[in-house]
Amino acid sequence: MASRHGPPVKVEFVGIIPTLFAHCQQCMEVMHGTGMTPYSEQLEEYPEDVKKQYFEISEMAQRVRDEFSGRVLFDAIDSASPQGLWLMIKHRILKTPCILIQGRKVFDRIPSYEELRGKILEAIGATQEASGVSDGPSK
Repeated sequence: MASRHGPPVKVEFVGIIPTLFAHCQQCMEVMHGTGMTPYSEQLEEYPEDVKKQYFEISEMAQRVRDEFSGRVLFDAIDSASPQGLWLMIKHRILKTPCILIQGRKVFDRIPSYEELRGKILEAIGATQEASGVSDGPSK
């Protein structure tokens, strides 16, 4: 989805992503639309550190979505999936969690939102320059 801001910046989180089986898509939309959060007993089976990481990344993804709208695509990739294994080999990721921005390893930990935001803004600026999009007249 390109816009007047240029193409979106891709932010990928690589780590242990709990596998949760949920209700049908229509039911989930109704539940989220009413503000209800579906309870998942499956999440309770994961270790505390995995659950903590999952909630931190979920909160960060929501903040990114709210602040940057369609300018940032946020993707969570399970390190045990084929895609996750490929990214770990390609980027020499030795420990997770890890965050990639525009296909480049930027963090090998969960950063603060301010740190992530700064790197996203840098990437948005670079993407705009590369696509010839500017926010105003050149000086």
